[in-house]
Amino acid sequence: MNQLKWTTLAGALLIATFGNLAAQQIFSKQWIYEQGRSALARKVKASPEELQALQQQLTAQEEGPAAVSFRNQETNISDSEKPESEVHAAINPRDTNNIIIAGMVLDAESLLGTLSFPIYYTKDFGQSWGLSEFDGVSDLGPFSLILGGGDPVLAFDTDGTAYLSWLTFTINANFTIGIQLHWAISTDGGESWQRQESYIDAGDVASLDSPNSRFVDKEWLATDLSSSLHRNNLYAAYVEINLSDTTYNILVKTKPADSNEFGEAVDVTPEEIAFSQFSSIDVDRQGNVHVLFAGATAQDVALGIYHCVSEDGGASFSDPVRISSLHLPCFPPGAGGDCDLVGIDSARVYPCPHLRVDKSGGEFDGNLYAVWTSDGFETELTSGVDIYYSYSKDGGMNWSGPMVLNNDGLPDSEQFFPSLAVNGKGTLAVSWYDRREDPNNLMTKYYMTYSTDGGVTFEDDYPVSTEAADFSMIGAANANFGIGEYTQILATNGYAIPVWADGRTNDGNIDLYIAFLPFGEEATTAIPEINVISSQFALGQPTPNPAVEQTRVELLLNEGSAVQAQLFGTKGELLWQEDYGKLTEGKHQLNVRTNELPAGQYLLRVVTDFGFQSRKVQVLR
Repeated sequence: MNQLKWTTLAGALLIATFGNLAAQQIFSKQWIYEQGRSALARKVKASPEELQALQQQLTAQEEGPAAVSFRNQETNISDSEKPESEVHAAINPRDTNNIIIAGMVLDAESLLGTLSFPIYYTKDFGQSWGLSEFDGVSDLGPFSLILGGGDPVLAFDTDGTAYLSWLTFTINANFTIGIQLHWAISTDGGESWQRQESYIDAGDVASLDSPNSRFVDKEWLATDLSSSLHRNNLYAAYVEINLSDTTYNILVKTKPADSNEFGEAVDVTPEEIAFSQFSSIDVDRQGNVHVLFAGATAQDVALGIYHCVSEDGGASFSDPVRISSLHLPCFPPGAGGDCDLVGIDSARVYPCPHLRVDKSGGEFDGNLYAVWTSDGFETELTSGVDIYYSYSKDGGMNWSGPMVLNNDGLPDSEQFFPSLAVNGKGTLAVSWYDRREDPNNLMTKYYMTYSTDGGVTFEDDYPVSTEAADFSMIGAANANFGIGEYTQILATNGYAIPVWADGRTNDGNIDLYIAFLPFGEEATTAIPEINVISSQFALGQPTPNPAVEQTRVELLLNEGSAVQAQLFGTKGELLWQEDYGKLTEGKHQLNVRTNELPAGQYLLRVVTDFGFQSRKVQVLR
């Protein structure tokens, strides 16, 4: 058991030391304006010069923009060698066998390259995956010029209806840039989707040289799963960036359960907060809507983490409570810190705060949990970054002292981009990217821990991924966009289910991975059952299991592929391997010999040209 040590360094002690920085107005109007331009540039792949050249090209056409097809019509590029990133996931509360995962595929090397949002779904708890024909862009029309976008986010309501939101940046007929925050609905577990004609929100950019614009960014979704009057409401929290008056505001919109439209936006940002970003949202068992975000006043020397709550279905929100200050490398400029987080563009080193509420109905019901990435409070405390954590037992009025959650004890090591989940028993799971195993801070695994006592103590951290990825290669295939800052851990009463983007092939490609880990003692001792998320093949369960002399497993290939089976011991050692050669499309029975293995638990991994899937096998003697 990892007994957590609370960090008691108070912000007041450091403010006295760094008070001179406050006088410099770090979060000044000019800084906010430049930050807005930077955020826009990260979403829009085109430079002002490229847009000008494009405008000249389009005006030369006799019939204008409608005469040219700008976008590659073959947008279904999932299950290919294109890097998939910015992953998000949701699990159906009515049927936990149904999981949906959304990612983003971006050909960032070409201004007119392909952008799509592959949607994977499983209805058998990850044994097989389907790929939806819906990709977020194909139905926008063949003459849509998409300049960028991202941020796919998923949520389910109590009826099993799934919701998806995502951003696109397009060029308008007058050559300005339009920003659209889309949403879509699926009633069949993610297999098919209907994009809604209305937007959650939208904006326009007049010019990249001197933006006089309003646009939106980084949305999160949450549904009301309670039995309150607001049951099945859908909420969207996002940032509004208005460069005409240099403001960043966190907005929340509500789609009532009986409506097909989102209502008016509610601004949860107090006037004294000059800059706010990076929202997260969840709804408790009483129907109260909780919002977490990072923000700063003009006098602050560092960002702060804030929480506010709505008790009237998103119509109004409480004054935000400051949970903690946070320092992050390169953010804001002038606050100090090393910008080098290998594999993460310095402009994308985000705090990534994440909020989850316990809605189990048990002892810890209503507990709020918050995590974020940081290297200190008002100033850098460690040369590496860590996962910081706090919780509230009174609905967010008071929060525990912030602490470093990861227990490696290495100040130079880097842990970043955390995610939270709470299951129906009140077990809290936390996952993140972790470099503790490499003193050079390159080789990165995905780690997790969990708590069964309301977030007071946690089990020792352990790796979810069995292989590390060299993050010096991450982004090599998508113009340094990298993995994106989204990941998501899910949880059922029996399993923690981390979902993440992984570049373990170390060639610049990025794939989406999922692991199924039982909660309890076995979770830290058994080999993780990790699968590449792919609709190109499916692997059944071993039969018989437990096995004596041999077991067999059914493999379904949608295309021909070379196939290999491997058996690993509990320490990850390879004990048996067989090559089956090139197998044709269709079903195949793979026989796996276990007669020479001692009794115990093993991991069967079947490797194809499209990735691998794994299953646990028990051997008896």
